[in-house]
Amino acid sequence: MSWISWLKPTDKQILSTLETQSANLLKATELLVDLVNNYENVRIKENRIKELEHNGDAIAHNIFNTLDKTFITPLDREDISRLAASIDNILDSVDGAADRLVLFKIKKPTQYMAELTNYIKSSASEIHLLVGKLMNIKSASEIITHCRNISQCEHDADQVYRKAVAELFETSDPVEIMKMKEVYDALEKAADMCVDVADVIEDIVLKYK
Repeated sequence: MSWISWLKPTDKQILSTLETQSANLLKATELLVDLVNNYENVRIKENRIKELEHNGDAIAHNIFNTLDKTFITPLDREDISRLAASIDNILDSVDGAADRLVLFKIKKPTQYMAELTNYIKSSASEIHLLVGKLMNIKSASEIITHCRNISQCEHDADQVYRKAVAELFETSDPVEIMKMKEVYDALEKAADMCVDVADVIEDIVLKYK
């Protein structure tokens, strides 16, 4: 029998809200990929990502409030809080990257930006899958494999980031360098933060396997 069958309604609500949060993150990363690859109606798309970021804040706030009112939680209270905060941090960086594209009036995203956003979306997809699996942990090894996929995405994204910045500094316009690097930094930060989520989930799985 799965441990999920023993959960109270409030416990299931917490896990379900985490899944809603990860779905919201995935949607934002999909929009970021579309923004970078189809660079039109930029401000409208950026506003949609901003709306998802605000929605993500509300979801995270809801989780924290529920934790404060719940005496016994389905997973360690600290782990749930870390997971919700880590997912929210990724969304903040995704929104930050989109905001910088508009704020700095980037004329055209680079191929490196497209590659970075794809890695972020792939990681967000893995995160959404993993959060869903917390409702019924059957195979610790399967979940850890997906965590490793996120780590690989981060490693690959880091290689792209290094190459992008190295090439950027070969240009002679200091203002352009500054603007483009701001975008690269926000994307690289989002990729890094995906690993934070994977680490939290791996810690949870190792406790409950």
